Amino acid sequence: MDRSNVPFLIIGDAPHSILANLNNEDATRYLTNRGSNGFNALWIELLCDSYTRGAGTEGSPNYGRDVNGNNPFTSTLPGGYYDLTMPNPAYWSHVDYIVQTAAANGLQCVFTPLDQGGWTQTSLRNGTNRCYQYGQFLGDRYKNSPNIIWNLGNDFQNWRKQQNDAVILAIADGIESVDTNHLMTIELNSMVSESQDDPNWISRITANGVYTYYPTYDETLVAYNKPNIMPVLFLEEHYEYENVGGEFGTPNVLRRQEYWSLTSGALAGHMYGNHYTWTFTSGWHYLRTTGVKQYFKNFFSSRNWYNLSTWTFTSGWQSHLQTTGMRELMYFKSFFSSRKWYNLIPDQSHTLLTAGYGTYTPGGNVSDSDYATAAKTPDGTLAVVYTPVRHTLTIALNNFSSRVTTRWYDPTANTFMAIPGSPFPNIGTHNFTTPGNNSRGDPDWVLLLQAQGGGGTPTPTATAQPTLAATATPTATPTSTPTATPTATPTSTPSATPIPTATPRVTPP
Repeated sequence: MDRSNVPFLIIGDAPHSILANLNNEDATRYLTNRGSNGFNALWIELLCDSYTRGAGTEGSPNYGRDVNGNNPFTSTLPGGYYDLTMPNPAYWSHVDYIVQTAAANGLQCVFTPLDQGGWTQTSLRNGTNRCYQYGQFLGDRYKNSPNIIWNLGNDFQNWRKQQNDAVILAIADGIESVDTNHLMTIELNSMVSESQDDPNWISRITANGVYTYYPTYDETLVAYNKPNIMPVLFLEEHYEYENVGGEFGTPNVLRRQEYWSLTSGALAGHMYGNHYTWTFTSGWHYLRTTGVKQYFKNFFSSRNWYNLSTWTFTSGWQSHLQTTGMRELMYFKSFFSSRKWYNLIPDQSHTLLTAGYGTYTPGGNVSDSDYATAAKTPDGTLAVVYTPVRHTLTIALNNFSSRVTTRWYDPTANTFMAIPGSPFPNIGTHNFTTPGNNSRGDPDWVLLLQAQGGGGTPTPTATAQPTLAATATPTATPTSTPTATPTATPTSTPSATPIPTATPRVTPP
């Protein structure tokens, strides 16, 4: 919810390295573009890793400096690691500018205080006391900024080690000691995780963050079904123009990730990413960081040559703001935000979509899954089905409160197609076969089903400095009616406890 108590669907970009790579002029250009194109959130690293800037290695001089040449801290500990209790005013003034300019463009700043993918040793050398003080500094500095969401961790591969978890918990506790105004979540490990995997964070976070490179419905449902109810926010998956595990971030892959996740319970929103606008670099950076041999192996082994724009080494991030993936994400936003998406409950027991949904696959490539996901509102007025491939979908129309108007939605063109015979009586079942390929030549479609009262009224996400309230997502089977959604409030924060070694749900391919 925003500060006016209006449902707020987070639609975010991931400019992780904006502090390291963009001066104020370029940052203003980027932020203005994102706000004007419909984004309302940006995931930003407050301390950037070397792979986004190239400023040495952790513990070396000038590590993590910003584009203006300012180091984030003014002194170091033995071994050359920054002292997190000594912030550099010049560096943090640049952060302030980003916060203020983002707010002016209706953008939340989803801040990661310290990237565990590249600052692990710094946090460990500082210990819990200094990390707590760093958190206090952040919380005090931004407690009155209305456009902040805290997202700790980030590629937090070693969170199961107690000492690693303890220092990040200390940062969170430091923030919350002076700032209880903002949502907080944590991103744990790739290739698949959700925030509540780490029990030490359950009492601290107000949103459950999902991270997976597998078909997104699976881990989203894992998060949605947790007994500790909180909103599910989809944090990270395949980015546009990137390759992870041999699968490119094509528009088709991105659409699958987006529609699967929301219809599986990620009702808080979805974070998108683009290779060019998280590194703010050109195709040469992609080639250099991937390695020549691996780059060409990835490129020629892919069944989809969408990454030709990387192959041609275009000028860089400036020419990759208006992308197909971004445009189709805004169609996604428009489709759901104009309807009561926040009341949708995943059809986990297939009482709505009873046949023709394909095979549920918790692992493997996104592009290999044929599984159709569905969700419906408990009052029987609205349902949404996303199918990634050609299917004949069998729908039980007795789920609806009155006659059912049905339409096909093309997620690549933002257009609807009438279905002969609609509206249908709300009895029995009916088969709906996808109408060939969509406007991009792909087979994925959205089936929209609405009974009287299910049209929804437009609920535009806020455009100016929203303060989000954490509302709980109902953890219910498709046949149950959710209870009222309470506002989540921070509870006491226990100290870190040892975490047992967990077996990954899916073995990476």
